[in-house]
Amino acid sequence: MSADELWVESYQGEVLGETLFGLLAEREEDPTRRHQLEVLTLLERSTKVLAEPVLENRKLDRGDTAGSVSNATAFADAFDGVAWADFAASILPVTTEFLAKYHQLVDLAVDGAELDVAKAYVAHEEALATFARRASGQESGDPLEAVLGLPHVVSAGSR
Repeated sequence: MSADELWVESYQGEVLGETLFGLLAEREEDPTRRHQLEVLTLLERSTKVLAEPVLENRKLDRGDTAGSVSNATAFADAFDGVAWADFAASILPVTTEFLAKYHQLVDLAVDGAELDVAKAYVAHEEALATFARRASGQESGDPLEAVLGLPHVVSAGSR
């Protein structure tokens, strides 16, 4: 897969994540879990925004946003009634897949600006994996700690 294809796929992954977590937050009745999903929505949105200058510099189309939103809606429907720990654990295989892609972006970066964004994507996915392990009970600690430690999430949340 070319760097251009990876950037578009990565961007669309954030579109899907933002939509999925946002829909789940709207449906969640537990205030703690709703808050966690709202923070994950912000994580995905702020990470998506980081790639926009890269896509502009590379003169890339953003990809099939409508398709990503449709897929996210179907995933949200599929998670209806799934136990929270099972939902959180289901995030881990996705983070493994995207971490590999984001490490490729680091390797394929053509300048310092791209490298910074690619590294932020890696940090984002590592934080999401930490959330998943902690929210599913596989690891102790605050599930949101790593996410809220990311500079682009903190700055997006203060806007």
